[in-house]
Amino acid sequence: MGHPVFEAHPIHDTAVRFKEAVERLSGGDITIQIFPARQLGDVKDLMEGVQFGTVDMTVNSTSAYSTIVPSADAFQIPGLIADYEGFVTMAKSPEAQAILDEFQAHNQVALGVYDGGQRHFMTMTKPVESLADMKGLKTRVAPNKMFVDAWTATGVNPTPMAYGEVYSALETGTLDAVEINLTSIESEKYYEIGKGVTLTGQYFWPSFLIVNKATFDSMTPEQQGFMRDAADEIVEPQIMAVKELDAKILKHLEELNIPVVTPSDAFKAELVTAFKPVVDQYVASDPLISSFVAKAATLKPASQ
Repeated sequence: MGHPVFEAHPIHDTAVRFKEAVERLSGGDITIQIFPARQLGDVKDLMEGVQFGTVDMTVNSTSAYSTIVPSADAFQIPGLIADYEGFVTMAKSPEAQAILDEFQAHNQVALGVYDGGQRHFMTMTKPVESLADMKGLKTRVAPNKMFVDAWTATGVNPTPMAYGEVYSALETGTLDAVEINLTSIESEKYYEIGKGVTLTGQYFWPSFLIVNKATFDSMTPEQQGFMRDAADEIVEPQIMAVKELDAKILKHLEELNIPVVTPSDAFKAELVTAFKPVVDQYVASDPLISSFVAKAATLKPASQ
């Protein structure tokens, strides 16, 4: 199993939780070796490796997969899911499973969806507090058309870039900002160079647990059952652990004297208005996205 992040990141936690659950459930009949931190390639390399069978498994960002399975964008529709409790509900929903089932047609078996942390906005100067503050900022986004469309609508200058290149681009001034989860700020040590974080919370950073189909098909039905049961078992504890990790990272940023601000209601409203045409476009583009969004719209925030 390969993944693209350092061991402090929730994607690695997902990999470890899955490995331990599979090995426990199977009584050691199945063993998994994890290769973290881009040892087997960055996000795109791992996506292609599992599809073509040079890598058995990956835990990898959902954003990369919309070129293969367009409905994967459902998990990151801006402004859709408010909190981690809601993300757990959606990750375990029939609507999510319908999207995971789409991978079968692409030589892959998607066993589950997990999370890497809610996304926010980090700059190399000071926290942004309005759309006007964001205007023109060269902002790294993951290479995904929906992100480019959504952030273009806010007035920033979205710059698609591989995950492993972001630190140096921020450090050298190639980028002014990055939309990013707190867990990546911590694991990639962006706090060494960043000067401000705004807790915009635009969407989560999910990951798929994906197995090459030939690898999965080579297993006995019982072994396949262990794999599926392990994947299901870890969904809620993994996602809720990220919520706890966010709180610890916010405390660490405070200790480092990095300004962290909560956006005003007016700024939140500006973001919703800016994102809306793009949200409407993508909801209308795929029935699986539409069904997922309709289900998510019924959720109430955990605080209510």
